[in-house]
Amino acid sequence: MAEIEYTIFAVRRAIRHAVRAPRHWWNAVGWTKERDVAPTFPQYSRGTCPICETVVKFVIWGDDYRNQYLCETCLNYSVPRERALAAVLKRLYPNWRELSIHESSPVDRGLSAQMKRQCADYVATQYYPGMALGELHKGFRNENLEQSTFPDARFDLVVTQDVMEHVNDFPKALRDINRTLKPGGAHIFTTPTYVALKTLQWATYVDGKIRWIYEPEYHGNPVDDDGAPVTFHYGYDFPDLIHEHAGLATEVVRIHDPSRGIAGPMNEVYIVAKQ
Repeated sequence: MAEIEYTIFAVRRAIRHAVRAPRHWWNAVGWTKERDVAPTFPQYSRGTCPICETVVKFVIWGDDYRNQYLCETCLNYSVPRERALAAVLKRLYPNWRELSIHESSPVDRGLSAQMKRQCADYVATQYYPGMALGELHKGFRNENLEQSTFPDARFDLVVTQDVMEHVNDFPKALRDINRTLKPGGAHIFTTPTYVALKTLQWATYVDGKIRWIYEPEYHGNPVDDDGAPVTFHYGYDFPDLIHEHAGLATEVVRIHDPSRGIAGPMNEVYIVAKQ
């Protein structure tokens, strides 16, 4: 059973973090120093992190497990969905360090930071509208997941972490990603998935401009301070829609394992193998 500790040390640590925490830490947990106040008593649970693969104390500073349940040992921290994806990826592809991996829209923390530093052939891309696809910009290759410039069968793995809810045409994106996979490869990804909800298209792009269908919603964007518009709210019907509209079979893995720091909602890991 996970151990919960409330100690004088924890209080001192909370104060130290609240006062001295760097900007990337506050961004990682979804707070802004100007408006939010860190909880006085962080909660700790012991376990082994699937990313850094060490025995750690996972810490949560609020009740938002999806964004605030951190491994502080991982480079720039990690959150549960990243640890869930790492657990699946490393189980299916234990030789991942030797593989060709494309990751779209990474943030330099957790699993992304580990792959960047340890994978022999890791290609990181971002999408910069208005720039030529395939062009290098600020250390990233500019690619649109719906029409990338990569050749067929280029990668063993494609990884996207909370990216698919921002594409304009998810069947087109998934088909193009599948095109770039080698035989035996897979697209492994996370995306927020809502319980008891049928998938809704939240917004669409028309002539390059966002057109909202429902109330505007943005998520963090590593290359744009204005954020990334949310275009889809996916429900549990998402795998069926992938099969219907993209012709691809999907495996969904749902993990709840506090001993690996995987807890809270929306930690589904999707696996779309090369087809």
